[in-house]
Amino acid sequence: MPTRNRWPLLIVVLVAGFFALSTWSFLRAARGGSAVTDADYYSHGLRYNQTLLERNAAATLGWHAVATLAGGQLQVTLSDHARQPVTTASGTLTLLGGPRGETLRLPLAEASEGVYFGTLPQGLSGEHTAQVEFEYAGARLSQRLLLSLP
Repeated sequence: MPTRNRWPLLIVVLVAGFFALSTWSFLRAARGGSAVTDADYYSHGLRYNQTLLERNAAATLGWHAVATLAGGQLQVTLSDHARQPVTTASGTLTLLGGPRGETLRLPLAEASEGVYFGTLPQGLSGEHTAQVEFEYAGARLSQRLLLSLP
């Protein structure tokens, strides 16, 4: 029995596979954009070096933030490397994707030495991504939180 030459069939399968994968990748690229987008990418890029300096300053100072949530109140305790309270820092809580999809920025007020409070808006429930930022004397600490509300 004569043996069949399989090379032509293999070449046809490879070419067909190439065209199928090329078509699939073209359709994926044409239908949707990247899931990683930043509406304010240009200003974030401009501030990149400044942000690195602020983070390095906070790391050098050894800042440590502990957040607790009770009811509609967020309490953040801010301390340094010696576990001494960091006072007179400027604190902000940013709710990412608020109740109607907008970003909410709420100030954090210092209630006692190193303890900062913020009141969440009424009607929030479920899980919300938030970011807490503290700035003091050229140093900035930024920390992401996942708030779980009843």
